Amino acid sequence: MDIAIIGGAGHVGLPMSLVLGDAGHDVTLVDTDEEKLEAILDAEMPFSEPGAKELLAEQLATDGFDATTDIDGLDCDAYVVVVGTPIDEHNNPQMDNLLDIIRKLRSQIGDGELVVLRSTVYPGTTDIVRSELEKAGHEVGEDVYLSFAPERIAQHNALEEIIGLPQLIGVFEDESYVRTRALFESFLEAECPRLTPTEAELGKLFTNMWRYLTFAAANEFYLITESFATNHDVNVHRILDKTARNYPRFDVPSPGANVGGPCLTKDGWFLVDNIPYNELVTAAFQINEGMPAQIVNSMLEKHAEPDKVTILGMTFKPNSDDTRNSVAFKLEKQLQYKGINDIVRIEPNKEGFDDWDEVKGSDWVILMTPHDEFADLQEVHRQVDNDECTYCDIWGFWEKMRYDSENGFMNALEFDFDEAQTKVL
Repeated sequence: MDIAIIGGAGHVGLPMSLVLGDAGHDVTLVDTDEEKLEAILDAEMPFSEPGAKELLAEQLATDGFDATTDIDGLDCDAYVVVVGTPIDEHNNPQMDNLLDIIRKLRSQIGDGELVVLRSTVYPGTTDIVRSELEKAGHEVGEDVYLSFAPERIAQHNALEEIIGLPQLIGVFEDESYVRTRALFESFLEAECPRLTPTEAELGKLFTNMWRYLTFAAANEFYLITESFATNHDVNVHRILDKTARNYPRFDVPSPGANVGGPCLTKDGWFLVDNIPYNELVTAAFQINEGMPAQIVNSMLEKHAEPDKVTILGMTFKPNSDDTRNSVAFKLEKQLQYKGINDIVRIEPNKEGFDDWDEVKGSDWVILMTPHDEFADLQEVHRQVDNDECTYCDIWGFWEKMRYDSENGFMNALEFDFDEAQTKVL
């Protein structure tokens, strides 16, 4: 099958393209970012994704893997649309780019061809796409086929999850489901539950909202625990871990200094206009986005104001090179607002940040993103070389910090490096 992936150079589109190519399909990447497409055709991944570079090299060795910036003139059996759908400055979803693509495609789509929407969209968008196709004289289910089949992957685990996770398919009629399912079953090792398009659109949003809300709950538990820390010996990880032990109804993630990223942070805003009581979504946003201010304020209350601060991790999730919507940058601004300007930013997965030799003498070290490169606390402290340094790890990433710290804060003099310091998460 000839398949066009529109948005094919992105974090979702490119792994999907590689999996489809590996399944024997001829794939054309379509993207407006010419620089990324050139890098891809030179066998260079534009972002980090385990296993993708090797799979890309394999696909480029075939005759069935190509790329273009021009959507006009495409003649494919299926078009998978997986472009970004951000929110604007007023937190309103922006569907214009996706709909512009559909308007370009509708006049060149031929009989029997399939359009698969994979972008996260405002509920009801697939209905609008059907109307756009009808304006060009098409009838969905008769001469063209349409489905909403949302991506459900986590970055840095994309190739495994595209194949292994169930694929929701939202359709208006039977034949579009049959054709979409056949496309996914050419590589999928899981099932393809059928929904209506709006049900699938809501299901995608609910998935991300639920994960974001659980992060907010964990962070709220952390803040509640912190409010008792002045007069009581309390540690949020001791509470969560031991309360959950052998108890099936308390499955809470670790609190996190840096959660959300480009998807989870925005997806709740797709729905707030339709929710009678939207405080749950807005409160989750305020809690998660407010963690940098909470961290800085807590440290200033408990410890002397620093001359130099090191931030460990600037990407939005561990072991990723994606800095979009990372609240590590909010932490940097919070420090600057307090007059702290000697700030070292360590990010081993992306160029443009500081080197390890610049952390020496830091008064504070704040772990924002728990990369594997930071797992050895003793090595981190060796680089800092300051026994008066205060460490902040609300993730519980370092075992010593998880249970023995003052709710995520500890002075280096309290470290006992004869004990294990391996990461926990």
